Amino acid sequence: MSLSAFPYELAIRAAAVLGGELEASITVSQHSVTVRAGSSTGAAGRCDQVEALTGSGPCIDAMQEGSMRMVASIADGHGWEAWRGQAAREGFVSAVAVPATVDGNIAVAVNLYSRSPAPWTPERVSTAESYAQLGAAMVRLHLGRAELDDAAAGYYRHMSNAVVIERAIGAIMQANDCPEHVARYILESAWMHRGVSAREVAETILRALVVDARPSPADGAGAR
Repeated sequence: MSLSAFPYELAIRAAAVLGGELEASITVSQHSVTVRAGSSTGAAGRCDQVEALTGSGPCIDAMQEGSMRMVASIADGHGWEAWRGQAAREGFVSAVAVPATVDGNIAVAVNLYSRSPAPWTPERVSTAESYAQLGAAMVRLHLGRAELDDAAAGYYRHMSNAVVIERAIGAIMQANDCPEHVARYILESAWMHRGVSAREVAETILRALVVDARPSPADGAGAR
């Protein structure tokens, strides 16, 4: 299994193991940028995309607070209006978000959606927690390997700030299925509110999203 395929495989396996009626999606949050990394179905993915684009939902709260968020009834609750509306349109009636920490700035979450009322047994929640920890471990492993690759080959040293930022914007567009101006806004908001450079945020997003950040010949080592 390739690293880029891992979030999708994790979502599919989590849904299959936890029960055929459940649908799963994996999200990654880095420097306040939340993206859908992989989903077992389009319906689950669309719910997480809305959550990531609006910055509001149980998954985001779960990752920020470091604790599970259970939504026993999507229709009857309050808050997260855009997410609730999308989930209801997809036919979901309950959901749960289970987070895991990668490091101080990065978290992942397994988000489970159900078309039946709150089937969240202790056994299912425990299994979901295990999948969330597995996702965090895989992202942690990938980040470590990416940093070693960078040190060895100098991928980012040979890329201009503009190239790194544009690649990160493209990664956000692909992950969240959003237009360029929305992805650019998400990225700009992240570095403005986190007090770090645009390049630092862009590089860590590229690593966390498990994309190929190696420069193409068109980028050129001399681009500045």
